[in-house]
Amino acid sequence: MTCRLAASTILALMGLASGALAAPRFEVASWVDHYDFTGVKAEGKYVFDTETPEGCAKILDHVQEVGTTTILWRNCGGATMRYQSREDVGHHATIPDKRRLPNNVDPGGWVRYGEADPDILRTALQMCRERGLKPGVHWPFEETHWASWTSGGFNLDHPQFWAQDVSGQPWWGRTSLAFPEVMAHKLRLVDELIDRGIETLFIDFFRTGGWGAAYEYVTPMREAFEKRYGEPAPISSADPRWRALVSDQVTDFLKAIRQRFDASGRKIDLMVGIPGIAPLDNQWAAAQPTDWRRWIDEGIIDGLVINYVSWDAADPMGSTKKLCNDVMKVARGRCRVYWPIRAYDYSGYGLPSYQKATKRSQADLAAELMEMAWEQGAAGVSLECVDYNNYVPATRQAMKALAEGKCKYVHEPATQ
Repeated sequence: MTCRLAASTILALMGLASGALAAPRFEVASWVDHYDFTGVKAEGKYVFDTETPEGCAKILDHVQEVGTTTILWRNCGGATMRYQSREDVGHHATIPDKRRLPNNVDPGGWVRYGEADPDILRTALQMCRERGLKPGVHWPFEETHWASWTSGGFNLDHPQFWAQDVSGQPWWGRTSLAFPEVMAHKLRLVDELIDRGIETLFIDFFRTGGWGAAYEYVTPMREAFEKRYGEPAPISSADPRWRALVSDQVTDFLKAIRQRFDASGRKIDLMVGIPGIAPLDNQWAAAQPTDWRRWIDEGIIDGLVINYVSWDAADPMGSTKKLCNDVMKVARGRCRVYWPIRAYDYSGYGLPSYQKATKRSQADLAAELMEMAWEQGAAGVSLECVDYNNYVPATRQAMKALAEGKCKYVHEPATQ
């Protein structure tokens, strides 16, 4: 009896490390923060009405110019939901909450996503399906965007669940997953996304709002540590035992999401974005309570997004290839890996920094990075973020040509 292996199986057995074959499904996954389109003007007029279906369609038109196959649409800013959430409200509240911003200034002025009809998120995801795009959500792992105005209603109404440091000082920017009530709240938000038809949920662990192991000294965590180790919680949050305990609660959250997806009867992918993991011995990444290797080992996640790699300025492209391949060797075909092509440059490793180091154009660099990821067998590339014109026209043209040619991918909709 002849046994024929699918191309995807062969690649998995090879560990996606040889570079001889490209992944059978190559995605151009575009992060879309529609809120960042609100201020775009031409001839004194706003270009995108982000609260309407017509505005969402124009945003997707722009994003598709870069060859997008997968949409990761931002569902919130901090913990302010940018759709008709029944579980939480954000800066669209009818009466602005004075605790959110000094002087009671209402962020975004006229923008009221939670009151927009029809529902913005449901509308955008449906448009993705109609256009043959994979519909997904980009969910930052934060409840406030670095202590700014994006703290949600649940957070403000439940100070008893706020995270705190070792001294007991509360971190109002986040509620702790150690409380069952908080976990249940987060999972109800997941249910809202499932109901709206996501095929991918991408959780971004760079955007944590400043949260970390140092802000998990809440009573349930202290008690859990003492029960596990027979001694009080350590004063230093750098204690590896404490970091591991905090990581466990994040892992429990992802497991619960995985269970929700499996119970939905649909194929919904869980992706996570991790910054600073390449090189693999990066101490900053090692100190974070995001145990991505365990998530791969236990089959919790389907995709790993490399937010950025700390490439060498003496050899930007060669070192990028090596660093991304190092991560893929860890994954060994057990989850999809997405390489970064970032217009953002907050870490110093985005396209502007490549341009500075190589004296080459954005379009040339983006095209080479995309081809490199495809040739090395990556699942695709991650574009942070496709805001208005931050990938310039020449870049969009180059990437779209690759997406429709050498790196072509046709999305097969998930069974509903």
